[in-house]
Amino acid sequence: MITKVEVLRKIVHLATLIIPVGYALTSQETAILFLVPFFIALLLVDLLRQFHSGMASLFQKYFFGRVLREEEKSAFMGSTYFIFSTILSILLFPKSIAIASLFILILSDTAAALIGKWIGRVKIFGKTLEGSMAFLITSLLIVWIYPHLGRFSGSLAALGAAVIEILPIGVNDNLSIPLVAGAIMFFVGG
Repeated sequence: MITKVEVLRKIVHLATLIIPVGYALTSQETAILFLVPFFIALLLVDLLRQFHSGMASLFQKYFFGRVLREEEKSAFMGSTYFIFSTILSILLFPKSIAIASLFILILSDTAAALIGKWIGRVKIFGKTLEGSMAFLITSLLIVWIYPHLGRFSGSLAALGAAVIEILPIGVNDNLSIPLVAGAIMFFVGG
């Protein structure tokens, strides 16, 4: 079942499409100039809420159960991982690979969550086969449609990202998905 909290989280997730779209319209330097201060601010907020009781109670009252999940109480927020992996993707990969990797993270992860919660029945590692299939299909569509990407490397990247998304590897998927997808496209090429 899709809850209001999950829908709100996915709306916020989809709003981050502005980052890869903005990067597509600007330069690497401009994107980094915008993202690094934003990352530092998120990191400071994350650290403050971990070590300052007033900030922790503020987050408990206004954010947990609304846009933040319970598992984010004692870990960094997904948004902190997202901005960090975005910066790494932009610095490590060619522009088309970085943008496609971020689209995979944003769109495919959203599709997986919504489909998995809506019609998911077959459980795998706490997620659903149906959600993972939605992730794979949307990832394949992204890499096949996005220009300047090889179909073979893109297909492998979609598959690799789908595997990373479903496996309980203990690394936040906002960090692992774009880096795995980008690395596969970068190293496999064509």
